[in-house]
Amino acid sequence: MKTINVNLEGDYESGWFTMFAVSLEGNGSILPISLTAKQTNLANYYDDVFEPVLELRNILLESGFTINQTIEIINGDDSEDQMRFLKDFNGITKGWCEKIQPINLTFSDSENPNSSNIVMESTGEGYTFTIYTETNDQTPTELMKTLKLILSQD
Repeated sequence: MKTINVNLEGDYESGWFTMFAVSLEGNGSILPISLTAKQTNLANYYDDVFEPVLELRNILLESGFTINQTIEIINGDDSEDQMRFLKDFNGITKGWCEKIQPINLTFSDSENPNSSNIVMESTGEGYTFTIYTETNDQTPTELMKTLKLILSQD
């Protein structure tokens, strides 16, 4: 099993984790992903703090990757609830299959990759996750290259 580190960043206050960024790390490369307000608000809509990255997690797990999840609290209340939250949700989740499956990686605008977002899709159940690239320092082409390195895809 190949392991990918998934680092979730956000704030924790009044018993609620608000995620605003995620990074993927593997093969010596790191891909920072800023979540959009719409993605972050999925947590409130579904009453699940992990909803913003649920599809991303499902893609990785369905594709056979083991996830080592680490939560980093940027601003927190240091409450017992926060400490319990970190204890409960930091850790490893094994992939759903033994062999690594390819992940479909495309640009949302194939005619103009450097002005588009990156769309990840699993080959099985068709989970999809969009990496919005507007707020990143790297070009979408550079981000795609890093993502392929992390996933060991050519």
